[in-house]
Amino acid sequence: MKIETLVLSEYQSNCYIVTVDDLGIVIDPGEPSPEILDLIGNRKVPYILNTHCHPDHIGGVGFVRERCGAKLFLHPDDERIFSFFMGEKLKPDGYLKEGDRIEIGGVVFEVLHTPGHSPGSVVFRVESERVLFTGDLIFAGSIGRTDFPGSDPQAMARSLQRILDLPGDYKIYSGHGPVTTLAMERWTNPFLQDLTPSPSPWPGEGGGL
Repeated sequence: MKIETLVLSEYQSNCYIVTVDDLGIVIDPGEPSPEILDLIGNRKVPYILNTHCHPDHIGGVGFVRERCGAKLFLHPDDERIFSFFMGEKLKPDGYLKEGDRIEIGGVVFEVLHTPGHSPGSVVFRVESERVLFTGDLIFAGSIGRTDFPGSDPQAMARSLQRILDLPGDYKIYSGHGPVTTLAMERWTNPFLQDLTPSPSPWPGEGGGL
């Protein structure tokens, strides 16, 4: 599995092009950028997946769908936000729910519903690669905002705790900023210290924290 990142829109949101052999998935295309198509190349793209539906993560969904023939999937709890920003003419092709498994080339993306930043925020877990695509749930050194319409600080805390409770370590590809790891965020992220037990003496050690 190959993961390539494009930083798009004035909000510097991360769009991920994930490829396995001759197949690809686009996660959170924030604007209609030709660079997305350049990275896709001649690969078939069956799916566009959205971690949530704030405009800096969905601005390019119509562009990618039209040019690649991909099907657009999002969580139904964010459909109202999606319609507000994208209008009634652009509709998702399907919906994501907790426990769904999307597969390309033998690589499985499992859907974890993690509301808080938005009602329909999700994380995509690729267990075989120990990778999480977290959207705006958690960043390197920070977490997502909860002061938007539809945000819920209590739900956010529960979602963060759920991710912290995952056993072992994962590489985190978030909605903004650099790649990090779950072990590092357990150890250093100031917004998570009230949610997780005291860390072990070394980052990454005792990954069950």
